[in-house]
Amino acid sequence: MMKPVVNKKLREEDAFSYYLVKKVGKTIKKYHMIDENDRILVGVSGGKDSLTLLKILHERMGFFPNSFDLLAVHVASNLGCEGLADPVLIEDYFKSEGYPYKIIEMNIEPDRRGPGSYWCSRNRRRVLFDTAIRLGYNKIALGHHRNDVLETFLLNMYYHAEISTMLPVQYLFEGKIAIIRPLYATPEHDTAGYSRRHGFPAVQCRCPTRGESKREMFKRMVGEIERVHPKAGVNAMRALENVRTDFLPSPAAGENGDVPGT
Repeated sequence: MMKPVVNKKLREEDAFSYYLVKKVGKTIKKYHMIDENDRILVGVSGGKDSLTLLKILHERMGFFPNSFDLLAVHVASNLGCEGLADPVLIEDYFKSEGYPYKIIEMNIEPDRRGPGSYWCSRNRRRVLFDTAIRLGYNKIALGHHRNDVLETFLLNMYYHAEISTMLPVQYLFEGKIAIIRPLYATPEHDTAGYSRRHGFPAVQCRCPTRGESKREMFKRMVGEIERVHPKAGVNAMRALENVRTDFLPSPAAGENGDVPGT
């Protein structure tokens, strides 16, 4: 894959795009997401977030100190999406931008469909893993952004009774493959703005099995909090790395009515 020509005037011509490319670069560096000669498969659903991720990673190939390869992969399901994520439209976009790509068909028996969008996502993820292993790619880049991280944190806390969320880097299969999330610190409104500026295809794929999801409820909650307090998202992300364990209860504390230390 040829590296893109670096636009040295990007800062003057498009300050917002320059800012976002630099911001994502800082996240990549902070969490050591990319190493020399990495082969990175980018999962592209066709939505604004995955297309933003693909373009920014491609842009960064022009000046990132490490040399790495990219492959855009779109998983096309035999189950129709309400938003009509047309593989032909996505493939045309890949071709117009000169991205190396693959369109992978995912055939699922309708009577084996599970509940909710998590089921759709899990099956697409399985195809990405299989494709990465088969083609020799050691990292899979996903377009999860800051809002996704915070929504997952709230969902896990309220519905699964645990304090956890997405990781910026997650190693799987005994370290053979790593999931990386370069948009980890990027708010959703930035990916929306980037998408509008660069005229990405208007694709909104909605899982055909889902109704109103719990995630959408938390999405509205996070959005409302950030509307009232613009720095709330930044503070929440900092909080995930600033855990005061001395002010959190121990699982064993008071288990049998005993007071610790007595």
